[in-house]
Amino acid sequence: MEKVFIAEYTPEALEQFNDLDIKNQDKILAAIKTFEIIGTKYKNINQLDYGLYEIKPKGVRAYFKYDENRKKIIIIGFIILKQTQKAPKRYMKQAIKNIENYKRSLKDD
Repeated sequence: MEKVFIAEYTPEALEQFNDLDIKNQDKILAAIKTFEIIGTKYKNINQLDYGLYEIKPKGVRAYFKYDENRKKIIIIGFIILKQTQKAPKRYMKQAIKNIENYKRSLKDD
């Protein structure tokens, strides 16, 4: 099946992913892979502030943005265990910072 989107990860998101236990790694990876295949029809996607979105399988959050310069690319900027009902602003801001740094590093290459 052809992917609708391709996920890329900031170094911070990869580090956070590696810090999760296997069960939560499997959950978030399955959710991201599902989103790559079915796109915006995926039910566990929420639009947040600042042009940010979250993929939210049970117990884990991954914040991402669409890459406006490269169609069909999403950049995962932050992965965290879900602790509250609402997405904490500090995590959202950190995700945006991570994504912007990642995009700058792509331009430098």
